[in-house]
Amino acid sequence: MKSLGALSKVFFIYTGISTYIKGIGIVLSNYYMDLHISTRGRLCIMFTITNWNSELSHRRFRMNFARLGLLALFLTLVFYFIFMPLNKAAASADSTAYTQDQLDALEMLNEVRLSVGLPPLKLNKEITQAAINHAKYYNLHERGKKVTLSAHQEKMGLEGFTGTGPFERMKAAGWNYGTSYRTGEDMHFGQKSSTMAMQSWLDTAYHRDIILGSAYNEIGIALVDGTAVVNLGGSYQSSMQSNRIFVYPYQGMTNVPVGFYGNEVPNPLDQFNIGHSGYIISASVPGKLDWHEASITDEKGNNVPFYEEVSSGRTLFLYPKSILQGYHTYRVNLAYRTDSSSETQHLSWSFKTGKGHQLVSISGAAKEILINEGEEASIRITGRYDDNVTEPLTNQIRYVSSNETGLKLVSPATFKGIKAGNYYVTAHVGNLSSERIQVKVLPRLKTKTYPPLNASKPASTVTEAEFWTMFLQQYQIHIEAYAPAKKMHAADAAYRIAEMRNIPLLGLTSIPARDKPITRGKVAEIIAAADGVHYVKYNAIWYVLGMNYMKGTTDSTLNGFEPDRTMTRGEAVQLLTELKPNLKSLRARPASRTPVEFLPPLPEREVYKKPEVIKDYTLIATYHPDRTLTVEGKFTILAGQQTTMMVQTGGKKPNQIEDVTVSVDREGNFKVTSGPYTEDSLNLYLKTAGATYWISVEANAMNVNEYTPKP
Repeated sequence: MKSLGALSKVFFIYTGISTYIKGIGIVLSNYYMDLHISTRGRLCIMFTITNWNSELSHRRFRMNFARLGLLALFLTLVFYFIFMPLNKAAASADSTAYTQDQLDALEMLNEVRLSVGLPPLKLNKEITQAAINHAKYYNLHERGKKVTLSAHQEKMGLEGFTGTGPFERMKAAGWNYGTSYRTGEDMHFGQKSSTMAMQSWLDTAYHRDIILGSAYNEIGIALVDGTAVVNLGGSYQSSMQSNRIFVYPYQGMTNVPVGFYGNEVPNPLDQFNIGHSGYIISASVPGKLDWHEASITDEKGNNVPFYEEVSSGRTLFLYPKSILQGYHTYRVNLAYRTDSSSETQHLSWSFKTGKGHQLVSISGAAKEILINEGEEASIRITGRYDDNVTEPLTNQIRYVSSNETGLKLVSPATFKGIKAGNYYVTAHVGNLSSERIQVKVLPRLKTKTYPPLNASKPASTVTEAEFWTMFLQQYQIHIEAYAPAKKMHAADAAYRIAEMRNIPLLGLTSIPARDKPITRGKVAEIIAAADGVHYVKYNAIWYVLGMNYMKGTTDSTLNGFEPDRTMTRGEAVQLLTELKPNLKSLRARPASRTPVEFLPPLPEREVYKKPEVIKDYTLIATYHPDRTLTVEGKFTILAGQQTTMMVQTGGKKPNQIEDVTVSVDREGNFKVTSGPYTEDSLNLYLKTAGATYWISVEANAMNVNEYTPKP
């Protein structure tokens, strides 16, 4: 299916108040649900009563359905009325009361629900009226504005107001919701048909989760001047508990779209800082998903990397990291446990994609590549597709060098600089060709053996000239061989090398700057340039942190780098000594800026220094080299008490290791040591009466979390 985002700015929205908590940040969970307390005072959550059929039984059902015609329809209705009791208003609705657009959309959705293993929905005239009312209200007051979650809300006193949220509007329209219920709402804009809107919702995450919800048995469908609204309601409570799971794309589904492009509000891809993904795969249970382990493989058996999210505690979303291949079969394997059973369930299913996105152009990821004589470099090629996705290309690329004697292809994507000079490479995929990519082979710098660096005055501040000279000595560059005939400064030879390699030294244009202290930010720019990239300021800092060439002063974040801080001679010696094993040679900085898309990922946050003063609501975790763990902090709300700290494995799916007792003194301070542990990372949870406070820590590292207490 074509991306709606390629045609116009179309957004989807949801209503809800649930939250998805990740780390310290909080985002909306994207699943609308009203949970109400029954007369017995218990939280009422609906469960579907439709069994997950095997592939064989499901195929037989579909064959019988096609063959038996009216008899199968009768049996389906019997099943529906026996197992899904409806209120009288819903039961009295018939097809003559609805438009063909509504009936077509319902038929399409129910076909999908049956294929997934869910019971069909029935149109309800009161819920439909509520959807129509809200579509009219939106068109009257919100059309043309930026789409946000507030589109699900109505303001009392405005023309057309029928209720603040979906439940209030459904209630006002006469919906008989019973003693326990759940409601949901999807919206879409600029639609020509409700069926088109329904397909668009299926192609998202959170909106799909609503229309494929197992708790609903009734629906209202509205399309008013292009604004599509569906409201769903569940007015029954199943007596059957289940650990069954419902997946989409479903088993055997064909013509599955290949990508998701973030056309949803909220956009689930924002949490991963990406603009597109492969088509979303979802798996949902009626209750709670306690544990899971998933994998995706292509038809060759290769693992497909993906991001994942558990929404509202019951729906697992898998977001493949790349657009899926067209006309390709994918298999999903899932092991899981639910709150209704401690037994691990296993499910495996496959689906086949439809037409994939088409490559329309290719280009070199960098305009200019610089390597030394004798060195090798890989050339990255990106492809642009007809859905506006740009992705790296790795297969079926043919490279051509402008001069094989000077720049030789030594592997499918790797060239070796044979002779200094300027060369060009072109890439070819099918009938598409890239523009020429310039590859500059730099002449070898003359070398000399220098003794190991030694800071005679380690506490003294290092100047730019001193740092650059130390850098060249560390890489055994024969500095004196480049001395000019007439010297103006003692470091003229070193600066001549910097000029040859386009290293961004201030002293190239200002001789007095050579003798001024160098800042950590300038050091980051120099190291990035020496590695053959052109980044400045915070991008240069990002690069050296991501490449593990430098570390921050207080922690491993950009804020902890302190770019304006000067460097001592001792710090410079330590930095250059640790740099050499990672940065193998001195290259040169390209003339043009390196695209920010090539910046490496930043490292996980690691704290290097404890706060001088430990504030209230602070956790400090240190995971020592011997794998023992020390956690300290201050929580005055726990003063004089004992509490529990849960120690769990690291990552996004932690497992419990043990509970550790924590004794807090009268001022709220505590310190406890436990372990040793075998895990490379840990998640820690400190319990208080009102909340649980979390901190993670990597092996051989320290981390600090400072919380703001609730008012």
